[in-house]
Amino acid sequence: MASVRLREIRKAFRDTQILHGVSLDIADGEFLTLVGPSGCGKSTLLRIIAGLEQHDDGDVLIGERPVDHLPPKARDVAMVFQSYALYPYMTVAENIALPLVMRRMNTWQRLPFIGRILPGTAERRRSIAAETDAVARILGISQLLERRPAQLSGGQRQRVALGRAMVRHPQAFLMDEPLSNLDAKLRVHARAEIADLHRRLGVTFIYVTHDQAEAMTMSDRVAVMMGGRLLQVAPPQEIYDQPATLDVARFVGTPEINVLPAHVRSDGAVEVGGRVWPVEVSAEAGTEVQVAIRPEALALGAAETRERTPPLAGSVCNIERLGSETLVHVAIDGLGAPLIVRVDPASIGSLSLQQAVVLTTVARAVSVFDAQGRRLERRRASQPVRLAELAHG
Repeated sequence: MASVRLREIRKAFRDTQILHGVSLDIADGEFLTLVGPSGCGKSTLLRIIAGLEQHDDGDVLIGERPVDHLPPKARDVAMVFQSYALYPYMTVAENIALPLVMRRMNTWQRLPFIGRILPGTAERRRSIAAETDAVARILGISQLLERRPAQLSGGQRQRVALGRAMVRHPQAFLMDEPLSNLDAKLRVHARAEIADLHRRLGVTFIYVTHDQAEAMTMSDRVAVMMGGRLLQVAPPQEIYDQPATLDVARFVGTPEINVLPAHVRSDGAVEVGGRVWPVEVSAEAGTEVQVAIRPEALALGAAETRERTPPLAGSVCNIERLGSETLVHVAIDGLGAPLIVRVDPASIGSLSLQQAVVLTTVARAVSVFDAQGRRLERRRASQPVRLAELAHG
């Protein structure tokens, strides 16, 4: 096991800058996921750690040892690729054992006929076979050892690729979107298997994906990348609840977070649609800000209230029934895009299109970002806020 440290990593392809001084510390035994949209530089960064790509500037340390000058095979890391890269003419056992064969047997010993009669070959083959069997048992693929890759399902091939990496006992596992070729149901199962494997092995895992569900469910920490830069590195729940930037807030979470324009008053409170919200931030008066609220933080209620003049917040413009949850789109006067509310299907009864509704949320669920998309610090907690005031002044 080993820690991995990156210091100001920069990489350009011709005139296009891919990585802009990325620095990152990955602890010994940690599961860290690099997540971001396609083209953000996450796979390039992983290949630089593995030694498959040469960076232009910066330092890579594995186990406190600089490895910038070392070839991939000398870095003691194992890479699992998106395509699995299995040899089709080899059996599962031969694919898993290949790294040990290449490491422990010389060219003559690897020959199919002459190698078998050379001194020491039989003993080494028995040792390699024993280690291959042990890894196969851990992954639950012992019954597949005599098959070839073409006879395996996508999930089985993925486990063989993991086995080939495991048999080397590397200091770190590097995984480049290994589940992207699996169907949705199998991907959920494979996520659980990889997380369990990490817990049992206790080895450093660095995992690359564009799928936020994979990042959120498996990782100790998530590193969100965009445009060749790290925007935030934190535990999954912190990334979700306290995004450092509006870009992170929008990227993490499905459906996307609701965003509303607002500005800061002289007392630090946020004003939305002409109404004061009980949310105070550290910003100058008059500062234009953006308020963000997760769909599940919004509460849906009927337009009829106990107030003397029930306000009309808006009307339902779309209903997405997804079985375990329902997404309700609410159009509000004066706002461009409708707000999306995630609700329990049992709580909405016979809700219909064009029905008038009221939306509420609580101050602690509101995030505020400045014009550049940076999160603003809150000054104090407040009371619930009624979004119906958006449409009424």
